[in-house]
Amino acid sequence: MSVSLEVCRERTDDTVPAGHWEDERTTAVVLAREDGAVIGSVVVLDLGADDPALRFAAVPEGAFEALVPMLREAAALVGAAGGTALRWVAESDEMPPSVPEELGATEDGEVYRWWRLELSAAARTVEGGGAGPVEERPAGEDAVFRLGLADALFDVEIEEDTAVLVHDREEEHTPDELTALVGAVVRRVREAHPAVRAAEAYAAPDDDTLGAALTAVGFVPTDRRAVEYLLPLGG
Repeated sequence: MSVSLEVCRERTDDTVPAGHWEDERTTAVVLAREDGAVIGSVVVLDLGADDPALRFAAVPEGAFEALVPMLREAAALVGAAGGTALRWVAESDEMPPSVPEELGATEDGEVYRWWRLELSAAARTVEGGGAGPVEERPAGEDAVFRLGLADALFDVEIEEDTAVLVHDREEEHTPDELTALVGAVVRRVREAHPAVRAAEAYAAPDDDTLGAALTAVGFVPTDRRAVEYLLPLGG
């Protein structure tokens, strides 16, 4: 495969596919093309940190075989701008281990891990609460429904035969409160979407409260996770 790279630095560049300049922190976009078609991209973000090791991050996506040259080009851009490291987050099924190995990048911590519940299993009786009733809320984009309890909420998206639970909360809640919310979400999926065979949700490694709630409802952690990678520059 013959891959060519293109570096775009202007928001007005109409050769960049839509969506790559949506983040105001974007400072450059590296595109990989094959026979003129875009097969991958790396968005370079300037996070504005004073520490040059924390200032820049990358958002890679696309064909596996294009990731190394794209990230290498992004690293060169960051180094030229005074950065001493490039960081990016990728899920385990989005980036083969050979990519960071070839670049010389290392894992700098787990960001979140996916949990899974097979809905063919018998439903567990879930108790919990204390923060008020679970309520229907206006669903977010791409969600089929949203349930909330106080400031905690789950948007539920359906991807083929899997319900994906997207969680958000601002305040801390007890495990019982989140268990009540997760349990209500799973019941709604079972009742309203009988063709769905599994539910998935993600939790940060230090989010013990959400982890306890997922466990109480029957979710189990999987091998699929998101990792932050660190590529030192210069030296």
